[in-house]
Amino acid sequence: MATVLASLAAARVAFPQTLVKPNLQGADLQTFISTYTVPAGGQAIADVISWGYLPLGARLMPGTALYCAAGTAASTLTLGDAVAPARYMAAASVATAGKLPAEAQFTNGGLAEVTVVKPGDATDTSELRSVVAGATLQAGQVLTLVAVYAGQN
Repeated sequence: MATVLASLAAARVAFPQTLVKPNLQGADLQTFISTYTVPAGGQAIADVISWGYLPLGARLMPGTALYCAAGTAASTLTLGDAVAPARYMAAASVATAGKLPAEAQFTNGGLAEVTVVKPGDATDTSELRSVVAGATLQAGQVLTLVAVYAGQN
């Protein structure tokens, strides 16, 4: 029976030994909780909700989710950044109350991390943001992003 090495095991036995980033092993887990209440008139299609910013080197962890109160039929949100608007969550319905997991980055081994911190710049990967699609968000709808990330503040 063969033994194969995943990335962390391979880094340890490499010669010379390979150092791994703290957001892969040994990092502190931090919380990020941001709430948004849709104002009167709703939020239009293609509008962007900025949730806030992660520090350089941060990596979102499993358990990150967008929670929503019931809203307009057909309304959807993504979760990503300026570079990849759906990096963490593809467009998901926010029409009914619920929890929307934001774990797309784990399905293909991409393991996105914040590599550029330039607020307002098109290359910024630190800003967590959602794009409205499908239908206008309902006025008064409450949306809460609860994220856990590995990194050093």
